[in-house]
Amino acid sequence: MKGQQEPSDLFFDLDRTLWDFDLNSREALHAIFEELAAPILPASLTADHFIEVYEIENEKCWRAYRAGELTQSELRPLRFQRTMEGLGIPAFKEMEALADSMGEAYVKRAPYCTRLIPDAIEVVRTLKERGHRMFILTNGFDEVQHIKMKNSGLDPFFEIVFTSDAIGHKKPHPEAFSHCLNQTGSIPRHAVMIGDDLECDVIGALKSGWRQVHFNPRGEQHREQIWRTVKHLKDVLDLPLYNPS
Repeated sequence: MKGQQEPSDLFFDLDRTLWDFDLNSREALHAIFEELAAPILPASLTADHFIEVYEIENEKCWRAYRAGELTQSELRPLRFQRTMEGLGIPAFKEMEALADSMGEAYVKRAPYCTRLIPDAIEVVRTLKERGHRMFILTNGFDEVQHIKMKNSGLDPFFEIVFTSDAIGHKKPHPEAFSHCLNQTGSIPRHAVMIGDDLECDVIGALKSGWRQVHFNPRGEQHREQIWRTVKHLKDVLDLPLYNPS
């Protein structure tokens, strides 16, 4: 019976899986735009238009960061500078300084935003009550991920927050997954990775011999053979998250 089976060790991604990255980011970006960019950039440019282009450029920069083509310090201002370029704003004397200041302001403001994916607290509380050991495995920056956890109320439910900064490897690199097993005393067949990113979370876990739960609210299409997929985070509670016999 289920009640007699041993609960698996659960490793959650943070951004876009538990912490609502998109809503929190937009909230921070809107404030930063009004405070820092609006007084300098063309008056016809709105915060919404700026954010729309920023999200495209930010994703490009993050792909380069995960591939090792950008450092953390390069990524932070570059995504803002490329946004201005993408908006067709001609280079001006203060552009680089504005990108730097927006990059710093974003890192200081965004982690303190507290919006979570619907049902996140209920899900992690229920799983903890069922006896699961739970951990975070995230590619986010170490200095900000801990702030997010504390301020959003997620911290009490997780034993360890593993970040790519601290590990020295980013998902989907196998070392990111093996490091977590070594630190927690878990083994691949007892570990379940739950995350929204198909490549980093799901395929990374699959190649490391873990079970994988793809949190896929947008219905992303793919041909990967995944252990389980859920559209709503609350559906995780219905999965057989127990160690194989």
